Amino acid sequence: MHWLEEFVGDSRYAIRSLFRSPAFTATAILTIALGIGVNTAVFSVIHAVLLDPLPFRDPERLVHIAETHPDFPSFQVAAPDVVDWQRLATSFDGISAYTFQAVNVWTILGDGEPEQVHVVQASQGLFGMLGVRPLLGRTYTEAEEVQKVPVVVISESLWRRKYAANPAIIGRKIRLVGWPVTVIGVVAARHAEPVWADVWMPLTFLDRALTESRRFRALEVVARLKPGVPIERAQVEMMGIASNLAKSYPDSNGRVGVSVIPLSSWMTGEVKPELLIAWAAVSLVLLLACANVAHLVLVRTAHRSRELAVRAALGAGSGRLIRFLMVENLAVASAGGLLGAFLAWVSLPVLLRLAANEIPRLDSVSLSSPALIFGGCATLLCAIIFGLPALLRSSKLELHHVIKQSGGFSAGHRRSLFGAFIIAAEVALAFMVVAGAGLLYRSFALLLDEKMGFDSHGVLAVDVSLDLAGNQAAKVFEQRVGPALRALPGVTDVAAANCGPMMLPRTGTSRYSTRFGIEGRTFPPGSFPFAQYRWTTPEYFRTLNIPLRRGRLFTARDIGKKGYVINEALARRFFPDSDPIGQRILYGVNGPNPESIQIIGVVGDTRDLGLDIEPSPTLYSLGVSGRSMLLIRSGVEPASLIPAVRRLLRASNPNAPITRIAPLDEIVKSSLAPRRFALELLLVFAILAAVLTAVGVYGVVGYALSQRTREFAIRFALGAERGQVRHLVLCDFGVPAFVGLLAGTWLAYLCAQALRSQLYKLSPADPVVLGLSAVGLLTLVLVSALRPAAKAAAISPTGLLRD
Repeated sequence: MHWLEEFVGDSRYAIRSLFRSPAFTATAILTIALGIGVNTAVFSVIHAVLLDPLPFRDPERLVHIAETHPDFPSFQVAAPDVVDWQRLATSFDGISAYTFQAVNVWTILGDGEPEQVHVVQASQGLFGMLGVRPLLGRTYTEAEEVQKVPVVVISESLWRRKYAANPAIIGRKIRLVGWPVTVIGVVAARHAEPVWADVWMPLTFLDRALTESRRFRALEVVARLKPGVPIERAQVEMMGIASNLAKSYPDSNGRVGVSVIPLSSWMTGEVKPELLIAWAAVSLVLLLACANVAHLVLVRTAHRSRELAVRAALGAGSGRLIRFLMVENLAVASAGGLLGAFLAWVSLPVLLRLAANEIPRLDSVSLSSPALIFGGCATLLCAIIFGLPALLRSSKLELHHVIKQSGGFSAGHRRSLFGAFIIAAEVALAFMVVAGAGLLYRSFALLLDEKMGFDSHGVLAVDVSLDLAGNQAAKVFEQRVGPALRALPGVTDVAAANCGPMMLPRTGTSRYSTRFGIEGRTFPPGSFPFAQYRWTTPEYFRTLNIPLRRGRLFTARDIGKKGYVINEALARRFFPDSDPIGQRILYGVNGPNPESIQIIGVVGDTRDLGLDIEPSPTLYSLGVSGRSMLLIRSGVEPASLIPAVRRLLRASNPNAPITRIAPLDEIVKSSLAPRRFALELLLVFAILAAVLTAVGVYGVVGYALSQRTREFAIRFALGAERGQVRHLVLCDFGVPAFVGLLAGTWLAYLCAQALRSQLYKLSPADPVVLGLSAVGLLTLVLVSALRPAAKAAAISPTGLLRD
């Protein structure tokens, strides 16, 4: 136990020594705490979203299966295709399906205010395949699904918010759009699949048109691989099945393929790049913190060279000296790690608010045991990294040299290249983070500068369910809702559409798409092109200020008649050398009797699926759906209309819940939220990296110049001007900064390649961003070195030479 006694003694002495150097101790601990804190907070999100296994049985065997098409990288599946997959595929233990998010939005009546909920019609086998056990009650059986028994399972969130977590909900009847159904179970929020579902009901209640036709693709598919079956083999098998279906059903499946990916990757695919970018940035920040503390420790060790030499002279071997210094480093790192854990705990709620509604599985994010273990490992690694240079120096002490010279160990240190290396390394690492943030910022600015093709300013968007069939919904809008909204003070235009700009999720862009043909042209089976399909009221284009390019727009006289307005993208692609006005579009080309409809106008393109998505060919027709997006243009602030619009809609139709009501400008901004999240995080980390670099350069330069005071005194004595000395100092430290910029440029380019998917119309080697980042960092380095250089130039040579 002798070693333990020595360790305890070293620990006590190390702590006393650190208390005697409060400036060093506080600076080192705070620097490490910043690095550990941001890393632990970001890792908490990374672990919960990307690393933590899904809360299902054997989650590594769960996959998501989607259909593909040249016009859609991934989209939902037709019900007959799912049946064929279940019959033919041998790679899976089970294949289950459920309706995708936008298909079924129903209203719960009674029990207070009407509430719109997401009803998912799901295979009975979904719960068993996932290994989900309900929080209360049970799930529906195969017999109940086959016999279409009106039973439902509800989510824990719906149970708590609408039914006050009353256990008596089991067996109780609730009304979905006036249809009584019996609640038989409650699914815990952690085990909900899909996560957005409020109510699950048997898949057999799906509309007959959707279950029997391959034209309509409304299902998400989850499957479980058989033990030992790799996902690659399942992909090959499913592509073979898709090929056979394409031959059997060329009209609907002619160019349709299949994609099989892990369920976890499908759930987090859209946010994974942003999270990995953030993690890489905070890792670089931690390296910068370690570099700063490494220099502080090395300087402190240099000043203590006499103490270490005396210890060695009294019999302490190199191993004992190294252990003593390592105990000090561990004490500093441990204190920094504890403070960092506190900073992570404080900053995590801020990080979650910043990412709210943009990242899946955020409900499980916390400062968990894995995050704390990660923080502990990072703390230990930091202690090794920042203590290693000092340990190497101390192991090379020459006792007679140290004891005889006043400079001692520091004399050797000042001739080393370590300070220059620190500057170069910090500039290179900081340049990576700053250039990455600059690229994302410029990309975001280019995205915001894109012309949307519509005017969102001054428009209030209202997503409302009228709970009426198409003809009835049209009458309600034309005779009651529309006129009442137009009578509100400041309102100039009101329109309705099946889908408003930026309202479709990226995974749901196929929902309002349709195949079409052109009269007089032939297309191979399965090769009919796709177009986005919007049915609107005549005021739609005027309300959004979408310009007319050719022909005419809809008018009130067109209500009840057939006609299409198309956008420029469709006109360019299919009528490049002819006038589309008067041409006829074939609608329902996969059915037995396609309908021929005349084109009456061409309007400008709109980026209504996303600012970073090129305008798709679009067909506009007249109509009002039961669930509509109301667009209200006014001369007043749109948000000020919200209370009046709510009252008016409730009076017009008490059972019409409002899913979303917000200024269209806000909806456009929210469509960019994932990119904005990555940008804001990287900007924060870039600022932190720049500050750490400035502090590090200041410390390195200040210490190095303090060791060269005699040299400067001699230069002054020999006639050197103070400006010359200042220039010499700046040049000495400008060289390693320039080397760091060169290395950082190469590293930044490699980093930018990883950012390529996040860059919009911007090269990873954008000269503007790289140039400004280089100039900014070089200026920061020079400014950081300026004050120490000025102090060096202001020394008095007389006193120093006399000493």
